[in-house]
Amino acid sequence: MNSSMFIIVYVVLLLLLFLPIWLSNRSKKKKFNDMLNNLKVGDKIITIGGIYGTVSKINENDIQIQIAKGVSMTITKGAIARVVE
Repeated sequence: MNSSMFIIVYVVLLLLLFLPIWLSNRSKKKKFNDMLNNLKVGDKIITIGGIYGTVSKINENDIQIQIAKGVSMTITKGAIARVVE
């Protein structure tokens, strides 16, 4: 095998190795963005820090959650781990 053929085989193998990882990350990101876009007042969430709360106000980049009666906090949308059903 000459050197150009070796490089082509090497690039193809790298693509086959990293393509599933890239597609998986893309799918996870789309799923996360869909969750954020479907978020509404009254949804129960868990933050990445493990705090449970109920969405009380949604802004462009952050949301306000109520974590106890009379206790609320503002977090960024990226701090939401998941919506509790």
